[in-house]
Amino acid sequence: MPAEADFIRQFRSPDAEACSRLMHACLNHDPLVPAAARRDILLRETPEIMSQRARSFYVAVYFSGGAAAGIGGVDLNEIRMLFVAPGQRRRGIGSALLKHLESWIPPALFRSAFVYSTPGAVDFYRFHGYEPGGCHVFPGAGSSIPTIFMTKRLAS
Repeated sequence: MPAEADFIRQFRSPDAEACSRLMHACLNHDPLVPAAARRDILLRETPEIMSQRARSFYVAVYFSGGAAAGIGGVDLNEIRMLFVAPGQRRRGIGSALLKHLESWIPPALFRSAFVYSTPGAVDFYRFHGYEPGGCHVFPGAGSSIPTIFMTKRLAS
């Protein structure tokens, strides 16, 4: 369970650099992301893009010890870019972020949440009630990114 001093709040512009670094660390730590796809993503994932995303949909940052330890977003009922810093994993941060993001999905509009999971995160999402619905490959600039489409029925 997360420590009491840890907290989640909405992304703010000054968080962009730390959140971008966190995403880079996670991608560099994931051996299941193909090398070409990793290079493409890392080139595109800048603090400016992070800030732009936060203007397009809800983005939350998990802070631990005063530093960004996790980040995630929700766009209508799609869970997006859920990342936990490699050195902070298995402490409940991802679970807390996911629960927080799911609480932002309007129940009057959506009965389920969905995510395009990387292969390495499938077990995490399964543990939280998501069911795989098939593979989906996102084309990239010279590479492709394999994902697993997963859904979860939300409590009403």
